[in-house]
Amino acid sequence: NWNTPVELSVHNPEIVYFGSQRLNRSFDEGKTWTAISPDLSYNFANGDVPYSTITSIAESPISFQVLWVGTDDGKVQVTRDGGTTWNDVSSGLPQYRWVSEVHASNHDVAAAYVSLNGYRFDEFSSYIFKTTDYGATWISVTGDLPEDVVNVIVQDPVQPELLYAGLDHGSYVSLNDGQNWHLITQIPNVASYDMIVHPR
Repeated sequence: NWNTPVELSVHNPEIVYFGSQRLNRSFDEGKTWTAISPDLSYNFANGDVPYSTITSIAESPISFQVLWVGTDDGKVQVTRDGGTTWNDVSSGLPQYRWVSEVHASNHDVAAAYVSLNGYRFDEFSSYIFKTTDYGATWISVTGDLPEDVVNVIVQDPVQPELLYAGLDHGSYVSLNDGQNWHLITQIPNVASYDMIVHPR
């Protein structure tokens, strides 16, 4: 992928995850790798610009066994046993959209947030969804965000109702788990592709 996701484990800094069409894991800081999943994408036939690859990896801060993966062709999959078995939880989400971010909750092992974009379909709608049952069901937490592509969604590590979202035209904060959103005026009104809340 153009921006291949690489993630350090929050449980052990020697463990690294790397996304291709499969999820790969290293226990020795990237010296050796093992694929811990099958192809997690739709595996569409590709033309001059290849896709059907992983775009986002999220390891649960609560459980080492729980991993989430999103792809650029609209799949969201989760494992609850460290990669032995995978569950496709894409139903209930807009189909075939680019998964820009999967964020595993800091507060609930079964909860996660997903943002998607529809650039491939010349679509500029805002998509943020939340699950509290490992992806069995999804609810929209887009709230009153303006119609703009969402690139990243992050939950605060201390306050579960506090969310941050990076859009193509600005960064936003929600104080009530996505019901209402407020533009963060201290940040320039530009595209935001990644966010982190410093643990201190």
